[in-house]
This record gives sequence, structure tokens and C-alpha cells, in this order.
Amino acid sequence: LNGLRIKNSTGLHLNQGPITVFDGGIYAGDAQIQDLPPGTERLISYALDLDTEVAPEGKPVPEKMLSIRLFKGQVIVSREAVQGRTYTVKNSGSKSKKVLVEYPKHAGWNLVAPTDAAETTRDQYRFAVTAEPGKPAKLEVREQRTYDQSVVLSNMDDNTILYYLSRPITSPAVKDALNKVIAMKKELGDVRQAKARLEQELAAIEGEQNRIRRNMPQLDKTSELYARYVKKFNDQEDRIEQIRGEVAKLEKTEAA
Repeated sequence: LNGLRIKNSTGLHLNQGPITVFDGGIYAGDAQIQDLPPGTERLISYALDLDTEVAPEGKPVPEKMLSIRLFKGQVIVSREAVQGRTYTVKNSGSKSKKVLVEYPKHAGWNLVAPTDAAETTRDQYRFAVTAEPGKPAKLEVREQRTYDQSVVLSNMDDNTILYYLSRPITSPAVKDALNKVIAMKKELGDVRQAKARLEQELAAIEGEQNRIRRNMPQLDKTSELYARYVKKFNDQEDRIEQIRGEVAKLEKTEAA
């Protein structure tokens, strides 16, 4: 867009309304302004600039890990994210042009390139680019932000822990702690497997006891089979009590 700056130097308030722009006595376009107090400036656009083309291009930049630390059972990863755009300005006219490129301000992001904007408004940066005839001019805008990502250690699988172990930025102290975590997770897995095996055995015994209970009322209490059932039932009760004790110990170990 063709634009210009208008400054109210009258000492009076200029009311909002339409403005007609003439360039060298020739009609150039129309604009609309809001109220303009004394001494203030506004940037207005009044027509399409058919001689100038601005081509924006955005390229994703992979995030970078800055540090890995442990705190109260969590892995805290500091990451750096970069975003922005590259603008190519082509001037097919006969005169040099000053182009103002507007780029939105994003909360939480810091401007890193260019280090300073020509102008800054409440929600935009404006960067000045000089475009010579027939010579494409480039403007690269980059923003950066750093943030922390937390993951609970107990929710991480071994592959994720091994990934953090393999990062060059991981300190020896953190690597030592993560190796201990892998060992503890293996120990925890062994405890859970042992508890699962005992619980399966307990379920099998209880199923067998239900079968014995159904059969015993139909047998003569003086029969050899009845006596055998009684002994088996007593042995199973002893084993059930033993299993429950072992499961209780494993649950304490698991919680610890």
C-alpha cells in the first residue's frame, strides 16, 4: 500500500473523517483517519502500490534443548523456540522506495532480529526497508522464547529416559540420577511382576476352593475323598494366608 504520515500541527483537534490525497496535483487516493489530537502523528494508507511486491515466507525452526534438570521427582527441560518470517521486497518502479513492514507482536516472545524496530505500536513492530529499483531487498524477522517443560519421572518410560541420557547437554549429575531411576524402575517392575504372580496364584486357589465347597456336601464325611478335601482345604488356607502376607510386603516395597 502507498502510505504517508500525517501530523496535526494546528494546535486544534482534527476530527475523524475522510482524506483525499493528491500527488503533484494529481489525485492519488483516499484514506480514513480517526480523531487526531494536536501534535500527534498517524500512518495512513491511501492506495495500492502496483510497483511494489512484498513476498513473506515462513520457515519452521526446530526447537533446541538448553538444559535438563531434576527437581522433586520431575524432569524439567528448558527449551528455546524460534519463529519469524523472511520478507522479500521487489521494486519494479523507477524510484527508490522506503517500505514499512508490519509484523505482529506476540506475547511471551522476544525480538532478536532485527534487534530494534523502526517503530513499535501496541500490537505491532514496523521495520523499514529501502527497496532500490530492480534490486530485491530482504528483511528477516526472528522472535525467540525460552520455556520449561516438566515431566513426572514416574510417568516416563525407559526410552524417554535414555533419550535424555543421550543428550550432550545432560550433566554428569543428572545422568547419574537418571541411571538410578532406570535401576529403580526395573526393581519396581520386578516387584509388580512378583505381586501379579502371587495374585494369580491366589485367584487360582480361590477358584479351586469354590469347586471343593460345591463337592463336599455331596460326599460321605467318613470317606477318604472327603478327608482329602479337608486336608487340601486346610493346606490352601495356610497358603492363602502366606500369599496375603507376601503381597502386603510387596505392596510396601512398591510404595517405598
